[in-house]
Amino acid sequence: MVIYIYGPNINFYLLPPSPERYGKIAIKKMNTYGYFTNSKAWQKTEKKALVDMHSAHNYDEADAILQKIIKVAGGKHSQIVTTKQITTETEHYEEPTIINDNGLVTIHEPQFQGNTQQANEYANKINDFLFKRKHEIKSIIIDLSNNNGGDMAPMILGISSIIPDGNILSFVSPDGTSERISLKKGTINAGGASIDLKHNIKLTNVPVAVIINKQTGSSGEMTALALKKVSKVKYFGQNSASFTSVNRSFSLYTGTTMYLTTAGVKDSKNKLYVNDPIVPDIQTNDPYGHAKQWIDSFN
Repeated sequence: MVIYIYGPNINFYLLPPSPERYGKIAIKKMNTYGYFTNSKAWQKTEKKALVDMHSAHNYDEADAILQKIIKVAGGKHSQIVTTKQITTETEHYEEPTIINDNGLVTIHEPQFQGNTQQANEYANKINDFLFKRKHEIKSIIIDLSNNNGGDMAPMILGISSIIPDGNILSFVSPDGTSERISLKKGTINAGGASIDLKHNIKLTNVPVAVIINKQTGSSGEMTALALKKVSKVKYFGQNSASFTSVNRSFSLYTGTTMYLTTAGVKDSKNKLYVNDPIVPDIQTNDPYGHAKQWIDSFN
């Protein structure tokens, strides 16, 4: 009886749950952890969903109900991903690119959805370059345009040489409690991948221009916010995609994964974001041109 009652908390079942019980277990998790479950909209939605689950004949129908309500519980960043939606395209790896133009270094960080080995390759490609060229680097452009997320650990650790150690972000729950995300000696206490940086250096007093656009989202936005810690930093481009929130994943009996927003995020300047866009200092369709103009002002 104990396993029957509490087993679903760790996704363990003695017997396959009925579609109704399967759905109600997921709704309970939404209600417990969802960022917006104190709202009247959720109370109304939850009540109707529990009734609708009586009519669920199979897991697919239950998933369809969950898909309709999860954004009420967790907001726009939350979603239900069924086993049918998971494909080999989920694991996608694109290397960062680096260009050095007479001391002006441009680093493009794409999204990251790869394995641990690729996470280390991603982070260390940038880290190695910054270490080897540290004496000739005069300014840096971090291009996060079209970076729509994934694992933020390789993104942030790759450029950690230009971010001062200490608290870079805070994950803030609806009740106000927070978890500090800190950078310390080439490590970060967040993100999925375990990364071993080859070099722990800091480039200080270097102007950093950050480029974002409307496709910069989720972990791409987290990386942009981490750069708020830099003393000489300015943002160029367009408002970001506004997926500035923290998701927690819950596995359901069928293999369906529930990605539920459980917290907002504060930057190092103590500004809270809950699916709010990052607004650049300079709104422009020519971010590189304006970034270079700003960088030239330091010479």
